[in-house]
Amino acid sequence: MIESALTVDSTKFGTARIVSRRDFAEGLWVMRIATDFDLGYRPGQYCTLALPIGDRLIERPYSICSSPEEGEIELFIERVPEGELTVPLHRLEVGAEMPVRRRCKGLFLKEAPVEGQAHIFVATVTGIAPFVSCIRTLLRRLDRGEWSPAGRVVLLHGASVSSEFGYLDEMGALTEKFDWFEYVPTISRPWLDPEWPGERGRVEDVVRKYADRLELRPGSASAFICGNPQMIDNVKGALRRGGFEAAAVHEEQYWPE
Repeated sequence: MIESALTVDSTKFGTARIVSRRDFAEGLWVMRIATDFDLGYRPGQYCTLALPIGDRLIERPYSICSSPEEGEIELFIERVPEGELTVPLHRLEVGAEMPVRRRCKGLFLKEAPVEGQAHIFVATVTGIAPFVSCIRTLLRRLDRGEWSPAGRVVLLHGASVSSEFGYLDEMGALTEKFDWFEYVPTISRPWLDPEWPGERGRVEDVVRKYADRLELRPGSASAFICGNPQMIDNVKGALRRGGFEAAAVHEEQYWPE
């Protein structure tokens, strides 16, 4: 933990220890943490990490990638330039400890999966986190016979270049294994990644294309969008123009520090 004279309230915070990390593009990494208490959550929720710096406790929420059935908490984090928390957090190595709030929050994905519906999940970069948690949980329920897909589950994932796709291999393998699931990663700066063989364009520019191709129709599909506010507005506009009702489109906005 970063050295500080600040006293952390143990009734509100427990301790998290970094047990592993994987680095991708510059300032983009996945880390798994273990807590010294039971941090209960459901897919779509976020935990709040903190670091005591000087006489302040800097806190930020991070959506959880892991399933609640996993023993550790997995987070996909982007270092924000001059970010009060992400800059020092990015420096921490395996074994480092930090405070974490004892309760997770968030209502995103509370209604997912919607009974009898196909699903469109749309994300940019780290916005994929809640969908990874949801999909991992659904697969466990599928194995136990507790859930079966009523239609396709399509995950559209936008990034500038392919090195920002932290879950490319995992989601690609699921696409190969299950006929009801499809992962569509798309890059918005192909001139920086000319060898990329997949979809090109901003995710908001391809959402209608895949909704139409995979026959995800208004009234039979629900959409969930997570990422930067401008992307969310653009995707909502595209879906509404395609006939989706407002009640069928759910959002979780990510704001920079």
